[in-house]
Amino acid sequence: MKRRYGLIVAGALASILLLAACASPASSGEPIPGTWVDVEMSNGTATMPLTLLEEHTNLHFEMEQEGQPLAFMAYILDGDIQVRANACPPCGSRGFTLKGKVLDCDACHTLFDAQDGSGIEGPCANYPKALVPHSVSGGRITLTVSDLVNAYEETLIAG
Repeated sequence: MKRRYGLIVAGALASILLLAACASPASSGEPIPGTWVDVEMSNGTATMPLTLLEEHTNLHFEMEQEGQPLAFMAYILDGDIQVRANACPPCGSRGFTLKGKVLDCDACHTLFDAQDGSGIEGPCANYPKALVPHSVSGGRITLTVSDLVNAYEETLIAG
């Protein structure tokens, strides 16, 4: 009887875990459009609350550098935070939808690998999305302005 009860409990727990994994848009491959947010800029760094990213999974944000707006995206993929330049130079887009492990340009629908930023297919595939180094501490994601600018400039170069 105890063995049967243990099997029932184990089966129920496995079902709950499976349902929880399927309910997450990121794990299910359900498209997650970017949510535009403001970041806090101070002393050469940009910061945002980690809870905001956890809530939305795919954030887009912008900063200004020498009068030019530079767009970026931060998203969670397989439990890891990815921050990349949010630009598709040939088509001029600033927006990507996260579809499973793929970034889909909102304008031209070029597809990029969300894990490494490389182009998969489409007219802008030769412009990989550069990764921005970041740190997480005290419930905040922190990025340096120089790392953001470098990643953005790298994304503008075909390769």
